[in-house]
Amino acid sequence: MRINLLVVALMAFTFSAAMAQDLHYSQFFNSPLNKNPALTGIFNGDVRFAANYKHQWYSVPVPYLTFTGTYDQKFLGNDPSGNFFSGGLLLNYDRAGDSRLVMLQGGLSLSYTMVLNENNLLTAGVQGSYSHRSFHYGSNLQWHNQFDGVMFNPMLDSGEPFEEGRDGFGNVTLGAGLNYRWQKTERTNVDFGGAIHHINTPDHTFYEDGRIDWPNRFSIYLGSTIQLSQLLDFKLYGLLQFQGPAHEYVPGAFLSFHIGQRRGSKFIMDIGCLARFNDEETDAIIPMVGFDFNNWYIGVSYDINLSDFKVATDRYGGPEISFRYIIANVRPLSDFKTCPIF
Repeated sequence: MRINLLVVALMAFTFSAAMAQDLHYSQFFNSPLNKNPALTGIFNGDVRFAANYKHQWYSVPVPYLTFTGTYDQKFLGNDPSGNFFSGGLLLNYDRAGDSRLVMLQGGLSLSYTMVLNENNLLTAGVQGSYSHRSFHYGSNLQWHNQFDGVMFNPMLDSGEPFEEGRDGFGNVTLGAGLNYRWQKTERTNVDFGGAIHHINTPDHTFYEDGRIDWPNRFSIYLGSTIQLSQLLDFKLYGLLQFQGPAHEYVPGAFLSFHIGQRRGSKFIMDIGCLARFNDEETDAIIPMVGFDFNNWYIGVSYDINLSDFKVATDRYGGPEISFRYIIANVRPLSDFKTCPIF
């Protein structure tokens, strides 16, 4: 009976939390368009493809699955100042719980980068997206009205205003942000910025006779790489996110080993760890390893749950994988700019 109640409570928590909060990745620095539209086009290259995958809570019968795919590129013109536009596409898919609560989101990001001088850039970005949420109203769900005082009775009416089948709604949401980059070399740089998501706070409820605003999500972050030697770099990351009553703080540190440095056979290995804090308590520890071969990158991490929810998960969290591929076009010598990110 306790196990059944735990599952029901978890399902209810999943349903309510997923309605109010956005998806998020432990490897937030590998999902830049989810973090800030001003990071569109901010990378060493011309075209970037990226993907993220996360699967959580193996030991609890309420699976979570999240996927993101993005594409962004620079649009370099003939502006003598070196300023440029960038654009990107975003696709998010998230599924959670026995209800198969699904969010499908497609978005467009645009940014404009001003080259302040050889080493400093300021980027402003905006993002518009359409999101559709749905869930399966079937036998997997149990409702308060179906509890007869002793146990759950599926023959009782749920009392919920849904019909059998899939129920859902869609909305348009807007976001904007700023990013400042200081870049001394390709291997020594700092990104600092922030963004606000769901500026228009669209309606975010399955009920037709009420309204629940999708709360603003604020994100502030820092990402830096410092070259320590020819073979070694140090990377430092930090993220603060706030959305309604929910918030998280995620710091992380890595060492990057430049194992192969010959042209055409570059190989870098990242080893490090992140931690996620909530209400001044450690929510999870996240070890990670990453491999960068020429223009291909893969990062693998695992969330080790340390929150109060570990009573149900036995500390299991879930794996997260990120992919990235960057195309750097070769241009005539006269087209090269002084800034390394061009």
